[in-house]
Amino acid sequence: MSVTAAQALSTTNSQATWDQLSSLSGQEFFQSWLELQCGMVAGTRAAALAVRSEVDGTFQPVALWPESFEDVDRISELIEQVIGQGHGLITRLHSAPAEKERSYGVAYPVNDPNGIYAVAALVVVVSHDEQLQNAMRLLQWGCAWVELSRLREQNSSQHSAQKRLSMGVEIIAKVLAEMDYSSASMLFVTELAMAFNCDRVSLGIVKHNAVRVEQLSNTTQFGKKMNVVRGIEDAMDESVDQRETLRYLPNSDESDGSVTIAHAALSQLSGGVAIMTVPLYAANESIGAVTFERYARNPFTQQDAEYAESIASLSIVALEEKRLNSRALPIKIYDSLRTQLIRLLGAGYLGRKLWVTLLVSVVILFSWAEGEYRLSADAVLDTSMQRVIAAPFDGYIWSATYRAGDVVEKEAVLVSLDDKDLNLERLKWLSQRAQLNNKHQEVIAQRNRAQINVINARLDQAKAQLRLVEADLERSQLRAPFDGLIVSGDLSQRLGGSVVQGEQLFEISPLNAYRVNLAVKESRIVDVQVGQMGTLYLSALPGSPFNFEVTKITPVAKAKDGATYFRVEAALKGERDGLRPGMEGIGKIYVDDRKLIAIWSRELMEWLRLRFWSWWG
Repeated sequence: MSVTAAQALSTTNSQATWDQLSSLSGQEFFQSWLELQCGMVAGTRAAALAVRSEVDGTFQPVALWPESFEDVDRISELIEQVIGQGHGLITRLHSAPAEKERSYGVAYPVNDPNGIYAVAALVVVVSHDEQLQNAMRLLQWGCAWVELSRLREQNSSQHSAQKRLSMGVEIIAKVLAEMDYSSASMLFVTELAMAFNCDRVSLGIVKHNAVRVEQLSNTTQFGKKMNVVRGIEDAMDESVDQRETLRYLPNSDESDGSVTIAHAALSQLSGGVAIMTVPLYAANESIGAVTFERYARNPFTQQDAEYAESIASLSIVALEEKRLNSRALPIKIYDSLRTQLIRLLGAGYLGRKLWVTLLVSVVILFSWAEGEYRLSADAVLDTSMQRVIAAPFDGYIWSATYRAGDVVEKEAVLVSLDDKDLNLERLKWLSQRAQLNNKHQEVIAQRNRAQINVINARLDQAKAQLRLVEADLERSQLRAPFDGLIVSGDLSQRLGGSVVQGEQLFEISPLNAYRVNLAVKESRIVDVQVGQMGTLYLSALPGSPFNFEVTKITPVAKAKDGATYFRVEAALKGERDGLRPGMEGIGKIYVDDRKLIAIWSRELMEWLRLRFWSWWG
């Protein structure tokens, strides 16, 4: 064969190999690419390809050509230099046996969005610089294949992730659209069977520390004691116990160290199928598992496992919520109480334990401790007596010194009425009495008994009229009957105005003569007895308590704010400085000593008794 024919055959074989390279991936791609690259670069003696690890970011050799050579250390140093500097390098190594040939290290990086992804390094022997430049150029062109492989891998990974996300969203949308748990769970396993091309997909839920099959795809009824169902439950338990996704393929030598005894038994029972079980979690707790079964000629891959895990993690929350909501009310109550009891007695939840301990301690303390039972009621301060000052006759107001709110002393003039007419009338009767006295002396001198009797009668009449007028003059000045407080009345705006006999002008009450009116609830009136002591706190004097004694319980009820109240009267004891009628506050009547829990829970217990009687009485 001629040289030209041999080169043509080599070119044809290389082209076929490059075309085949596009269908490879992983380790096979890297090794094939490196061998082709070495075939393209004339004078290549050795080569290596290092790729960045996705786990820890270190660079590991993934391909060598030939499999063993002496310059491994020099190539490793060259790769590290490229990683450090971030660009291609050409380094002189040593001279070859032939004097005209020289040995060089040629390296070039492959970049991705995260930095340097891979570094390819060649050991070439060249005789002139053009061959060295050609080697670097061919290496740069060849590294484009590695970069293309990386982009294709990332694109495939993103497409797979988008597909998984789309499928998960579609399934969760269908699950949420179902009204009850039974329909949602059947739809869930059916959709998974279609998505993974499975003969059967099973859903199991953890009950009493063991997984029980809830649904089988394309099957609405199944016996709990079927051998296949028990085998599926054992496989689910195996996956849940190990807390990892398990894949089993009959007659396969591959093993990741996981225990798959139950999976092997289920596969044999089902006719040698491939099996994959994915555990389900909610709130970091195992709640069940999903088992996939299909023909052994289509085994489950790691990508299938990741796909199933992503779909399950998206859908199980909605499915578990529907399962919990579909339970009967007694079961919900039981499970809720059981969960709270486990949290209270189990590990964790320190804050809840402290609050419950504090609550129990408080209940125990108040169940044994006693305290004063004091009945609280709204209170109003009122005067014990009020004297009315009324107009003694028809007249006009001459002056008014005091008005409501003023404190007056006994005999203080409150109001003066106009006395001009009374003084004139007094002069009239004084004059008439003097005339009658003169006539009386004359008739005595005449010894006329009949006339004497008439004059005496008229004289008595004049004296009586005079006394009446003088009494009216004295009453024209209305005085305070005692030391007290004017409760009502203000004549300062009526000076010169008329008054009629009997018209009320003032109301005055004695100082320090008060009574307390308490509004006691209907439900507490039976606790009040005459003679009980209490304490009054007024809004105007909150720092000065006043003691009182219950003196009267009136049978008069009054509705206020939707409740019925009875009025209880009490007399103040001790000092009464600073008090004014109409002051309001709170009065507390001491009843007896009782247990604190009985005091605080009395209203609630009575309300419960009344409600119970109204329902069942």
